[in-house]
Amino acid sequence: MRKWIGVFAIVFTAHATAQGLPAGVTPQMLQQLQALPPAQQQALAKQYGITLPNTPSATTIDTLGAQGESIMPIDNPRPREEYWIAEPESVDEDDGAPARYGRDLFNRKVSTFAPTDDAPVPESYRLGVGDQLTVQLFGKENEEFVLQVGRNGDVIFPKLGSVTLAGLTFEDARAIIKTRVAQQLIGVEAVVSMGRLRAIGIFMAGEVSVPGAYSVSALTTVTQALFQAGGVSDIGSLRNIQVKRHSQIVATFDAYDLLLRGDASGDIRLQSGDVVFVPPYAGSVEVLGEVKRPMVYEVQGTETVQDLVSMAGGFTQQAYPNAAILTRLSDAGGLPAALNLDLTQAGSKTLAVENGDQIRVPKTSGQLASMVELKGAVHRPGTYGWKPGLRVSDLIEDARSDLHRTADLEYALIISYKNTLLDISVTQFSLADAIASPGSNSDPELREYDQLIVFSLPFAEEDTLQKSKVTEAKSRRAVKLSDDEMSADRVDFAQARKDSSMDETTEGDDPREYSREILLQPILAKLTAQARQGEPVQIVTISGAVRAPGSYPLVSGAKLADLVKAGGGLKDSAYLSAAELRTLRERSRGSLIATYREVSLVRELDPETSSLLQSRDHLTVRDIPDWSPQDSITISGEVVFPGEYLVQKGERLSSVIARAGGFTEEAFPEGAVFTREDVARKESERAMLFAADIRKTFATRLLTEETVGSTLADVTQITQALETFEGQGRLLVDVPAALAGDPLADIELTDGDALVIPKRNRTVTVVGEVQQPGSHIFQNQYALQDYLSLSAGLSARADDKAMYIVRANGTVQTLETNWWRFSGTSNQIQPGDTIVVPVNTQYKERLASWREITQIVYQSLVSVAAVAGL
Repeated sequence: MRKWIGVFAIVFTAHATAQGLPAGVTPQMLQQLQALPPAQQQALAKQYGITLPNTPSATTIDTLGAQGESIMPIDNPRPREEYWIAEPESVDEDDGAPARYGRDLFNRKVSTFAPTDDAPVPESYRLGVGDQLTVQLFGKENEEFVLQVGRNGDVIFPKLGSVTLAGLTFEDARAIIKTRVAQQLIGVEAVVSMGRLRAIGIFMAGEVSVPGAYSVSALTTVTQALFQAGGVSDIGSLRNIQVKRHSQIVATFDAYDLLLRGDASGDIRLQSGDVVFVPPYAGSVEVLGEVKRPMVYEVQGTETVQDLVSMAGGFTQQAYPNAAILTRLSDAGGLPAALNLDLTQAGSKTLAVENGDQIRVPKTSGQLASMVELKGAVHRPGTYGWKPGLRVSDLIEDARSDLHRTADLEYALIISYKNTLLDISVTQFSLADAIASPGSNSDPELREYDQLIVFSLPFAEEDTLQKSKVTEAKSRRAVKLSDDEMSADRVDFAQARKDSSMDETTEGDDPREYSREILLQPILAKLTAQARQGEPVQIVTISGAVRAPGSYPLVSGAKLADLVKAGGGLKDSAYLSAAELRTLRERSRGSLIATYREVSLVRELDPETSSLLQSRDHLTVRDIPDWSPQDSITISGEVVFPGEYLVQKGERLSSVIARAGGFTEEAFPEGAVFTREDVARKESERAMLFAADIRKTFATRLLTEETVGSTLADVTQITQALETFEGQGRLLVDVPAALAGDPLADIELTDGDALVIPKRNRTVTVVGEVQQPGSHIFQNQYALQDYLSLSAGLSARADDKAMYIVRANGTVQTLETNWWRFSGTSNQIQPGDTIVVPVNTQYKERLASWREITQIVYQSLVSVAAVAGL
């Protein structure tokens, strides 16, 4: 329907132009009329006396340019899009199929075609009925004439008469006029130019978007006519566009000549009465993959694979033409067949294509040839070119400029492919020796596709991990602050963490990224996967007192000393006299048996006497018995020499106090505070378990519909406080008893212990349910009742039977009380003590108690009266 509306608009415009507009109807009004629905157009046309054509064929080709005066070309022809009532459909918008090359040339929403009347006229242009010539006379006479070719083919030239020009070229017509002027008008010369061109009638037929009759400029070519008709349809051919004149094909236009080669020789000018016929396309081939213009291309039956690749613009830089695939439909309607093509060979290039073929050009694998790869703790990792004789020192010339400061110079690996199965072999070497002696046997020669891996030092990984743990500990402590403080602390901590990260990785890389654990993982996985019968897995393991325990590749000819070097070397706690080497041997029936033997590391670390390793060997390096050279505790407060003291295994508290010079005169050993890291960790763990138990209990009560006195918010607040709780780790010790020789009080010390000796405390503190809590000066003769009296006595809510005393060293002592008095004596109260009076959980207001008593008495009297009345 949309196509017929477009045809109607075009024919109506031509019709109105030919007949002239009625009085009062301006061109602007006509434009508005064309934009209205057909019913309104008919009503307005009737009002202004305009006769509209009933069908698009009302004005036929035979009558165009033959009725009365000749049809004049449109003054200001508009692009074809202005004739549409609605937007044209886009190309292939329905099914999303691959676009056909060239079809969108004529199907653009923004037209690039705008025919004009001021275009230069070629000398070969043949004059016809309706063309105008402009003749300028100068000399004895200066006049200008506009001559129009009439229906008889003549022009009427004032002073010269009739001149026959129809059918002549513009060049010949100009020569005739100039000759006639020169002969008949003495002393006058003429300048001849083309004026307004005639309009010709053509018909667009076949597979065009808007078929029908068109009135166009006499200079219109085939492509311009296709623009006017909206281009070809979905099935219209772009390579077999026919121009028919008097029912004979006078020209065939191949748009691919224009699009692909810029050849416009087939784009001929049309003549009045010509028919431009677009048949359906004969066939198509789709070109996909690594070509510059992957699309569907129209074929005529004579093209080859090379022709289609050329149409697609050729190969991209990443194309792999050696393995192209041609998919061809089966003649019997079966499954499509695939044909391998090597487009570097003439035989594949000259293969004829057929309708429905699909050519796919694959992409290269991305694998480089003549290359080696450098990975790990290096400044410039990546791919490098390989050539015969390339060595490690050619890639890493200087440790300072080429390696990270955390790089391990004693252990590096070269990974090589050893067969067509892509099995790998591993070479272990010292990077320091390779740099120090370039070109020597210590500087391994690299093969094509080798990987050179440089690891970071094990202690660098441990140091980074320790800094990370410290940073996380700071983060956990932030939750103890108030909301405002916590927010500020988080901001500061985030910045501190960022600064810390910059300090840890000044080179822009985390040493843990190049650790043995991470870089060896794919290598060990490959060695495990390639193990087969007769070729056991080439992996050995080391554990114990080494810096980097774990599994490592077993290199050819590896010795036990090489395994120790792979493990980062021995720790200072390693026991050199006796390490354990486990070897697995296969029995005759296929089972494995493990054998263990003691080896001396003193002997094994010598390359000359070191033992050879076998598959699955495991070396265990023991620690020196009772080794703890770095274990230390901290003593602070009222000692003569406070500070950090190294301790050995089994050393006791009294020994370290003596090493610290003993106590000062102001020391208060009874109030000593002793903390232990292990105890603090357990306290935090118990708090987490307690929080989980509270949640479980609360949820259980909700599910069983028991009465719950707390809200979810209360429970959440409590559990969050417990989960963020950090244990203090205080361990109650009796320092005076330890110094007196009590073996139970004189405890053994462990790494991280801390002892604080406070100054002498001469006060006694009373807290809890007393009238005036506070601290009081210690008096030797005062008993418990005296200190309670100093605090104005107990409050009404006090539980006098549950009082207890917290000693200065943290121990708790309960009090023996009876109904009338307290049994606390002066011997029970000591300097630094805290008397705690808890609240009575069963407390009731006195009025409520008397109410209950009165009720009981009343009920008793009623019962007695009832009995007496029996």
